[in-house]
Amino acid sequence: MIPLTARLRVRSPKANFSVWLPLFLIWLLLLPLVVVLLPLVILVCWLFGNNPFPAVGAGYQMLCGLRGTHVEINEPEQFVLLDIA
Repeated sequence: MIPLTARLRVRSPKANFSVWLPLFLIWLLLLPLVVVLLPLVILVCWLFGNNPFPAVGAGYQMLCGLRGTHVEINEPEQFVLLDIA
């Protein structure tokens, strides 16, 4: 399943905030673009002699693999957290 939300938290001397990002809204906005570009990607793959379906499947698996990503950067004066759920 593709990730639906992300949390970004920043703590520094100049800024201190936490933001929840609704990724499902971004996926809804990108869906028409993907529907338009997918036939073009399939056509280009076939023109170069590649099977497009494993490539499309790998892209989808990579997108689904983002779920559970936890990136934490901790320095003496700054802290950044990105958590994709």
